[in-house]
Amino acid sequence: MSQENQPNIFYANCMKYFESLRKQGKQDFAFEDEFFYTMPAISEKLVN
Repeated sequence: MSQENQPNIFYANCMKYFESLRKQGKQDFAFEDEFFYTMPAISEKLVN
């Protein structure tokens, strides 16, 4: 797997995880905090 695809795959997997939690009526606040804290760095890699 190329380094360029890793942020895209990570983002897609996170969205699937959040969607599955919503369907179950659950939340993972610890993971959400980490995800939104790291998202600017991931987004920058996607843009560049």
